[in-house]
Amino acid sequence: MQTITYHKATQADVETLVDMRIAFSIELMGAQSQKKIDELKIQLKKYFTSAINQTCFAYLAKCQNQLVGVGELIIRTQPGNFKNPTGVVGYLMNMYTIPTFRRKGICAQILNELINDAKQKGITLFELHATKAGEQVYVQNGFQKHSEPTYRKYIS
Repeated sequence: MQTITYHKATQADVETLVDMRIAFSIELMGAQSQKKIDELKIQLKKYFTSAINQTCFAYLAKCQNQLVGVGELIIRTQPGNFKNPTGVVGYLMNMYTIPTFRRKGICAQILNELINDAKQKGITLFELHATKAGEQVYVQNGFQKHSEPTYRKYIS
């Protein structure tokens, strides 16, 4: 049995977070031009450099020296409501395990690490968008599908 280790990302992990986000995005959206990849890398590096362990928390999973999984939690603050008066939301994203390491509990472990950290900060509401392949792990960990539809508009 291979041992998987987990650690909370720091500034030293920014390049790794960028690379994993790119890998996740390509798997989700398909191949992209090198120009688009390079542009996204620049933006992601800016984002993670300023946000890591401020408004973005991430965990990395490794098997020996190979990176095998990642997950992030973005802290969003919005007006509160009756179910979440503080308005603080932990948005889980970029939950990604490389294909050869899937179905080994890596995503669930990262998910639990992120939620435990967030609970210590008083966050009680968690949201995410799941791929069909990832839905099961979230349902098994107590997430329920929300009935409100999401609409988007991109302005170019």
